[in-house]
Amino acid sequence: MAEKTKKIVIVESPKKAREIQKFLGKEFSVKATIGHFKDLPEKEMGVDLTSFKPKFVIKSPNHRKILSEIKKLAENAEVYIATDPDREGYAIGYFMYDELKKKAKEIKRAEFHEITPKHIKEVIKKAPKFEETNFGLFDAFLGRRVGDRIVGYILSPIASKEIGGRFSVGRVQSPAVRLVVEREREIQAFKPQPYYVLSVVLEKENIPFTAFYEKQRIEDRKTAEAVYTDIKDEKTATVIEVQKKTVKQSPKPPFTTSVLQQTANAQLRFSPEKTMMLAQDLFENGLITYHRTDSVRISDEALKKIRAFIKEHFGQEFLPPKAKKYRSKNTQADAHEAIRITNFVPLEKQKQLIQEKGLTEDHFKLLRLIYQRTIASQMKEAVYERTTALFEIKGHRFKTTGSVLTFEGYKKLYNIEDKEEAQKLPPLKKGETVKKLEQKLEEKWTKPPPRYTEGSLVKKLEELGIGRPSTYATIMKTIKDRGYVVKEGNALKPTQSAYELIDYLDKKYNWVVDYDFTKKMEEFLDYVEQNKKNWKEFVKQLYEKTQSSEKAVISKKMLDYALDLARKHNKDISDILDNPQELKKFIDSHKETKPTEKQIAYAKALAEKTGLELPEDVLQDKEKIKKWINKAKKEAMKTYQLSEKQKAVLIKNGREDLIDQPEKALKWLNNYFKKRRKK
Repeated sequence: MAEKTKKIVIVESPKKAREIQKFLGKEFSVKATIGHFKDLPEKEMGVDLTSFKPKFVIKSPNHRKILSEIKKLAENAEVYIATDPDREGYAIGYFMYDELKKKAKEIKRAEFHEITPKHIKEVIKKAPKFEETNFGLFDAFLGRRVGDRIVGYILSPIASKEIGGRFSVGRVQSPAVRLVVEREREIQAFKPQPYYVLSVVLEKENIPFTAFYEKQRIEDRKTAEAVYTDIKDEKTATVIEVQKKTVKQSPKPPFTTSVLQQTANAQLRFSPEKTMMLAQDLFENGLITYHRTDSVRISDEALKKIRAFIKEHFGQEFLPPKAKKYRSKNTQADAHEAIRITNFVPLEKQKQLIQEKGLTEDHFKLLRLIYQRTIASQMKEAVYERTTALFEIKGHRFKTTGSVLTFEGYKKLYNIEDKEEAQKLPPLKKGETVKKLEQKLEEKWTKPPPRYTEGSLVKKLEELGIGRPSTYATIMKTIKDRGYVVKEGNALKPTQSAYELIDYLDKKYNWVVDYDFTKKMEEFLDYVEQNKKNWKEFVKQLYEKTQSSEKAVISKKMLDYALDLARKHNKDISDILDNPQELKKFIDSHKETKPTEKQIAYAKALAEKTGLELPEDVLQDKEKIKKWINKAKKEAMKTYQLSEKQKAVLIKNGREDLIDQPEKALKWLNNYFKKRRKK
């Protein structure tokens, strides 16, 4: 009788291996790599800077031992590489494929999106040959890993030396630090302004309610006080308009990675890395689907189970006529599913499962969020009856709003984000009068923008297109570990090192902290994954930028000037439009040497004002006229008077010390308005 072929399944974690072993039985042997078993070396660059070929090494003696065991087992076996279904997981799988391809009888790729018996058996049955899978995933991993290594290894020592101290530069971490620094500077520069809120308490049928002056924010104190005084002695208000409206509030879509991190941070105060650690455990224990995703899609099979669950536990009236289909912003994402529960049972049973698996209270808190969001996403909308009424008191209009929940819908399950006002209004009719009990005038102050929390920073990075589901938590951890941000309560505050690094990079390597460039590079990696671009081109672009400390961003002014010169000299410069060095060379060899009409007129006006001589040869030479203008401006400064508007800006920003130093004041004002324009 022919010997049965051995079947081996390879995953990353021992916990996942044990769980899958239970489902597959003795026919299979399930082994774990224990995360990345190969990586770039720790103490050297590990990348050839001519060919960009990386040198991956086995991470530790333990990983070497595991690899040799797997190699022995794989001899003439049927191997299923079942590492995580994303770039990082695929990379671990690819390295393993590379090690085993000459030994194994056959190597297949199994992508487990949930660790449940049915799903695992189905995936194993349909697993394609590894050779038929998308190698673009590995190329995208190479681009990110090698590109990030080059940026970090080349720029960190330069930054450390030039700033003084230990600094680390990262392709994605540095823009994240820039966001925190810019927000802190906005807060520091913020000057609170007063405004006034006028309200009245009205009553009908013993039900008191509050109405606000129609201009909710009154900027001017005198206006606010005049209205307050005018209505003070009035005892009634007249209803001049009543509007009733049915308002529906829809449930939110199921979780993506970033929204799960944001929600867990806001509601449970979990850091993104804690959320991901807990989610990893929930996934490996078969309680949720894969937790690194930017999809909001739920599979048809899961939708049927969710709808059956709603019907059984909440009743038919909470079930929409047909399943709600959510679409992801990124259409590529919908190959995966959202993060959802895998056991469609009530919350008490979910808690029991957590306990059976030996997991903690924090695991349960996160699972509860995922459970609520999964089920609620398929329930009917909540319905409110919203009443808006307008009142007149001595010619002044006041407005009130009240809402009554007429159908709970998904809020029967959870009701956290209730935006509707809970104020209860009595029945109101146009033309009737109601009692006025009191009025209140409050002085309030405008508030600066809030500091980022880890959750809101993840949201901002996602909005800017920086980072991906697998990297948000790592970015947060890195900027804290490297000492660029500290947590005050739940808020992120930049350290002195963060200011020093961002100011340095802004001057010397602006591209590293340029949001748009970072976004384009993330998109480049997406194209690599789709086999539309080459990973080496990605790395080459980054390497070339690290070799130039000039601002590699070509300004519109420079580009327009170069194109104008090219037209005048009948030259084709299309091949150098994105090369700052070549563009500069072209400008230097073709630029005008004669001053512009504007420069000549300005110089003549300065000569008249200051009495300085303006020689003819200066009027013929662009460089000479520049120097002359600078000299004349200094002369003019001696008698220069700041305008009242300029003085007001200085006072508002606490720089009264510059009022008697016009030259310094103008320099400061120039920088101030430049920064304002950038924002």
